[in-house]
Amino acid sequence: MGGTSEREIDFSPDLSEEYQKRFDALTDELIEFQESLDREVAIKDEVRTIEDKMDKEISEDRVKYLASLNVLLDLIEINYDIRKDTEFCVVRPDPDQYKDDPKKFKKQERAILQKERRAQFKEESVREFVREMENDTRRNATGERSILDLISDGKDLYQDLVPFLNQDREEIAEDLEDVVHPYIQKVETGKKCPHTGLDLMDIWRYFRYTWLTPYNTVPGRNINFLIRNKAKPNHPVMGIASLASPMMNLSVRDDFIGWTIDAVEQNLQRKKRVHEYKEQLPKEKRTADKKTRTVTQTEWLESEEEYHKRVSEFCSDLRAALEKSIENAISNIRYDDFIDEYSELSEDRFNNPDDTLIEILKEIEQQAEKTIENGNGENPEKKDSWEKRSETALFRKKRSSALQKLLRDRKYFHEHSDKDDEKFIREGLSSSSGRKAIKTALKETKKERVGANMMNIMVCGAIPPYNHILGGKLVAMALTGPEVINMYQDKYGDYQSKIASSMKGEPVTKPNELVFLDTTGLFEVGSAQYDRIRVPTENGRIEYEEVGYTEGYGSVQFGPETRKRLSQVTQMEEGRKVVKGRFGEGISPRIRKIRRGLRNCGLETDVLKHESRRIVYGIELARNTQEYLFGVDDNPEYYWEFENPKKEQESIYQHWIDRWASMRVQKQEILEEIREFDKHEFKLSNEIDFDNRQSSLSEFIIRNS
Repeated sequence: MGGTSEREIDFSPDLSEEYQKRFDALTDELIEFQESLDREVAIKDEVRTIEDKMDKEISEDRVKYLASLNVLLDLIEINYDIRKDTEFCVVRPDPDQYKDDPKKFKKQERAILQKERRAQFKEESVREFVREMENDTRRNATGERSILDLISDGKDLYQDLVPFLNQDREEIAEDLEDVVHPYIQKVETGKKCPHTGLDLMDIWRYFRYTWLTPYNTVPGRNINFLIRNKAKPNHPVMGIASLASPMMNLSVRDDFIGWTIDAVEQNLQRKKRVHEYKEQLPKEKRTADKKTRTVTQTEWLESEEEYHKRVSEFCSDLRAALEKSIENAISNIRYDDFIDEYSELSEDRFNNPDDTLIEILKEIEQQAEKTIENGNGENPEKKDSWEKRSETALFRKKRSSALQKLLRDRKYFHEHSDKDDEKFIREGLSSSSGRKAIKTALKETKKERVGANMMNIMVCGAIPPYNHILGGKLVAMALTGPEVINMYQDKYGDYQSKIASSMKGEPVTKPNELVFLDTTGLFEVGSAQYDRIRVPTENGRIEYEEVGYTEGYGSVQFGPETRKRLSQVTQMEEGRKVVKGRFGEGISPRIRKIRRGLRNCGLETDVLKHESRRIVYGIELARNTQEYLFGVDDNPEYYWEFENPKKEQESIYQHWIDRWASMRVQKQEILEEIREFDKHEFKLSNEIDFDNRQSSLSEFIIRNS
């Protein structure tokens, strides 16, 4: 980004006269302070003063002021600067300030992530959970023991690994399995660890709290895993992982798969590679300042004949997939109740839509929206049948809205059915109505596949001391295996889609074949965990492929107290709970709540842009992943044979030993780091106690400032 002015965001909350005066006085004081800690203390002191008054009276003006202060505090805590001339502004940190220093960059990013993570340890229920899991002396009738029994001791692991120090890698690869023998275990609540008696979900949850990012439950599909070491007593945990429903909209991933107009247009271009190089200028054109020029050369990666053949096949497959997508989408939306309600409607009218049909659908949508706006919409999840769920205001609105677009765009496909495939696609892209129809069909294709055939790697990493031998790569590789694909199928094979079933008014089960994973690194700079991961199989190689970057937009910079205050403002301002977070309301309820709260405070929503971009990785689990996700192929062609999933899964662990672990145990410094690991120092209670002491110190400073 450019200069400071381009990073400035106006911060002028819409406050009553009383609180505007307090805000002006406070911001004048903040400008005088140069240190962020002094600014934080001043804001916290003001928050405490206002909160003390809340005991006597809760007013909308007071809540709005508190919410604005909480937002400002969160921003200053993640290194936003401030300016004040005629208006008060916050200044987003310069994204290029650590461009040449990855260590400082990661330190800054960790500070942002740690803010919310530490907030969870203020909950007494979390602290009590940690104490129970760490209780070394606990021995009850069920044989439950401490979580420490599932953490490998650094000195013990060092003693097992040090003999490998001077062996060659082939010998190490053969013998290391006696020390490190991984396997993957699906985590299910209520199932006990046979070695400790602890609940598997409790084990996973404890280790999840050690992560840099906060632990939050998410709606949708979810499977958690432990990676354990069967070569050691109690089968200690080497790493943890979690697969969750992917983001509905992730532009770089969608481009990669082909679900966007841009991707379609790119596929219509002849494949090429552009080279740039310097060449010396002719003698007569050289000057003292300029002796070379930049030359661009195009290398064609396909002949004209290959290009025309590929595009012809692509357009044929694309058109068939788009038309199929539109027809399937319409057939999966209930409208018989609309026909019953309106005498003008009929099955024939839906097959041959006209203006009357579209007007009635608009009327149904507006009526449903009005019901929701008035707070009279029933919660679909409280209805005991899919048919009744489809009749709630929320799904009447969704059905009528979707049908308007689908019927309009099916009409476009029908009206241009006489054109050949390539002409249909190219001319469609050049007209507004054609682009709308193609875009709608692409969106429906994505909706059909995102919820059933893809998962996001939400959690993936090693537990010390196995991180020193690249246990994170082991976990990432294990998630691509046939046992994981089978576990997904076992859990969701007969799963009835909530949204699709509520739209159709009857059970809808999608083809739940897991063919694609996506994930992001923690930082914009390269991920040591995911880079260069390649898993060999009988039918090819599974890779973690970089597909682009996230946009650096989200809610990670705002803590739970801020989110609570912003929601309070919205409820008081609009008289209802606008975003309820119900399944089916839409994506990203947290961001929608924050955005609405910021607007109701009179604040710019630009503060949601945190500039913390992350690398996006895509992992194809089948040779025809893109064709399957695009709707061209009906069945996935997996890289794995599935003849012996256990054996195939174990081949992943052996490859990890051969490629990564055997290399690490040859390094003295790595073994020394393992020996230094003390699981008693790793305990979460140490961190919680430290945070409590820091919190007490902060409270002392505020009270005595």
